[in-house]
Amino acid sequence: MAEIASITTLDWHEYDRPPNPSKEAPFAQLEWIFNKRKDRMANESTKENYKVAKAFYLQHIELTEGRKPYFLAEKWDEFALIRLKKELQDRIDVGNLKASSYTLTGHFSAVRQVMNEALAYNLLRTRVIHPINWGSTFSETDAHASYSDKELSQILAAVAEELRFTYKVVAGYTKQSRDEGRDPRLKPKLGRKSGYGFGVEANMRWYFENVLNCEPIVGIGKNKKQHARFLKAATDEHGGLHNLYRSWGVAASIDENLVIPLAVNLQYLTGLNPSSLLSLKTDCFRDEHPATGMPYLLFEKNRSNGEKEMHLPLLDKREERGLKRKQTLQVKRVISTLLTLTKSLRNGLPEGDPLRGLLFIYCSTGPNAFNQTLPLNERKTHAWCKRMVEKYDLRNDNGDPLNFNFVRFRSTKLTEMALEGRDLFEIQQVARHKSITQTVRYIATNRLDAPARKVVSDALERIRTNQEEIAASASSPPTGKHQPIHLFKGLVADCKNVFDPPERVKRAVDYVPGQACTRFNLCLFCRNVVVLKEHLPTLAAYRAQIMASQANNVQNLPHAHIYNQTLSILDNLLDPNVSQFTPDEIEWAMNMATSIDMVVDPLLYRGTCQ
Repeated sequence: MAEIASITTLDWHEYDRPPNPSKEAPFAQLEWIFNKRKDRMANESTKENYKVAKAFYLQHIELTEGRKPYFLAEKWDEFALIRLKKELQDRIDVGNLKASSYTLTGHFSAVRQVMNEALAYNLLRTRVIHPINWGSTFSETDAHASYSDKELSQILAAVAEELRFTYKVVAGYTKQSRDEGRDPRLKPKLGRKSGYGFGVEANMRWYFENVLNCEPIVGIGKNKKQHARFLKAATDEHGGLHNLYRSWGVAASIDENLVIPLAVNLQYLTGLNPSSLLSLKTDCFRDEHPATGMPYLLFEKNRSNGEKEMHLPLLDKREERGLKRKQTLQVKRVISTLLTLTKSLRNGLPEGDPLRGLLFIYCSTGPNAFNQTLPLNERKTHAWCKRMVEKYDLRNDNGDPLNFNFVRFRSTKLTEMALEGRDLFEIQQVARHKSITQTVRYIATNRLDAPARKVVSDALERIRTNQEEIAASASSPPTGKHQPIHLFKGLVADCKNVFDPPERVKRAVDYVPGQACTRFNLCLFCRNVVVLKEHLPTLAAYRAQIMASQANNVQNLPHAHIYNQTLSILDNLLDPNVSQFTPDEIEWAMNMATSIDMVVDPLLYRGTCQ
C-alpha cells in the first residue's frame, strides 16, 4: 500500500509536453525539444550533431537574452529563423562569434529542424516558420532541382551505355569461334602482321579462354609474373587491361562501375531518396501486398522507425496501369540483375554477415580494402557521377558541366508525375510526404503546372516592366507630351489604374464596372501593378500568412491554386538570386516583416479557421 501511495498521478493533458521553465532551469523547454529531436535519430553521428547544436543555441540565447525563463510559444514565431540569422550575423560582424561557414550551416540547419519539431508537436502559436538557410535567404541551387528533359536524355543515354556492359557481364562471357586466334606464345617473332603473338587481339582472347580459363586476372601476386606477357601486351598494345576486358564483356571484379548503373536505373524508376535506395535489402521486392494485392517495394526511410512500403503500380502512367505494369516489371528486372551480378560476392561472405542481405554491395578495388566486399555508399555514387560527367561531357541547359547526382532523380520523378496531372495523393504516396500540405507546397515551389508557370512568369515580367517604367517616368522632366504616372497607393503594391482590374476580377459576379478594385489578393497578377522596395515587408508578411494557412488547413483554403501561384511570385521577388531587388533590400524587408501585424487577405483566415 505504501508503494501505491507513492505513485504520482499523470495528467494526460501534460503528457509529451515540455516542462515549464524555472529560475533554476530557464531553458528547460529548449533542452526538452532538442532532446526530442535528437532521440528520434537512429544514427549516432546525427545525434551528436543535435547535441552540439543544442549547446551552441543555448549559449547564444544566454548571451543575447540572459537566463530568463524561455517559453517556446512566445519566442518561436514565423520569423524566428530570420531573427536568429540576423543575431548571429551581428555577432560575427562585431567579432563576438568565430565559427566556420560549414559549422554555422550545420548548427543553423539543426535548429531549423528542431523548430519544425516544435511545430509538429503543436507547441507554437504559429503554424509555419519562414524556411531560410544560413547561406542565403530562400536559397535553392540545382543540387536538388529536377533534371530538365535535355539533361535527363543525356544522363539516360550515358547510363544506358554503362548498363550495356553490366548486362554483358551478367550474361556471361561468349567465346570466339574455334578458327579464330592461336596461342600467342607460338612463333611470336613472326609478328602481328602474320597473325602471331600477343599483338593480335584474337590471340589474346585465345590465351584468355585456353590458359586463363575465362577467368579475368589483374597484375598482382603470382599472376604478375606468370602471365607477364599477356598483361604487358594488354597495356602496351590493346588500350589497357580493363578496356580490353570491357570489349569482351568481361570484368576483373564486380566493382562499383558495374553496380552503380543499376542503382541509377532503380533510382530513376522509383524516385527513392539515395539513403533509402542504398539501404534496400535483397528481399525488398514483393509481388503482392496482403491488403492491396499490388506489388510493392520495402524500403527504409531516415528519421523513421521501421520499413516503409512503395506500391509500384503508382509509378506507372495511367495508360500502363492494369496492363503490363511496366514500371513494376522494370523494377523487378533491375533487382533480379543485381542479385545475379553480386551472387558470387554474397556467397563469399560468412553466414550471418549483414552484407549478405544488402542489395547494393560491390568488390573494392581501392588500395585500403582491395578485393573486400563493401556496401555501396553515397561517396562512391557521387564520385561515379562526376566521372560520368567528364566521360560523356554531360552539360546543363546553360552549357556548363551538369550537376549530376542521385538526389535530383527524386525531384525528377515527382515532377514527371505532377506534369502528367497525377492525383496529389498518389504523388504524396510516392514522395512519402508526411502530409498532403507538404506535397502541395512542393508542387507550388517547383512550379510544375505548365499553365501556372506561364501565369507566374507573365506576372513577374509585368512587375519588372512596370517598375522600370515608373523609374523612367520619375527621372524624366514633365513636358507637354510626357506627364509623370500618378500611382494609387494599395495594401500590397501600388497601382497605375485602380479602375482597370485583372480579368479574374472582371469575371467575378460581384464586379461593378467603374468601381475601384479592392481585390488586393490579385494585385500581383494585374497589368497595372507596381511593386517597389517599400512594399517588400508587407509582401514578406503576406507570404508568411499564405504559408500558415496552407500548413493549417489546405483542403479548406479557397482558390488554393491562386495562392500557390501567388507564393511562386513572392518566392521569386524575395529570392536574392533571381529578384530585381538587392539582397540588402530583401534582408531589410524580411526584418521589417517581423513587426507587421495586419490582415492582408481575410480569405486566408477563413481558410485557416474552417
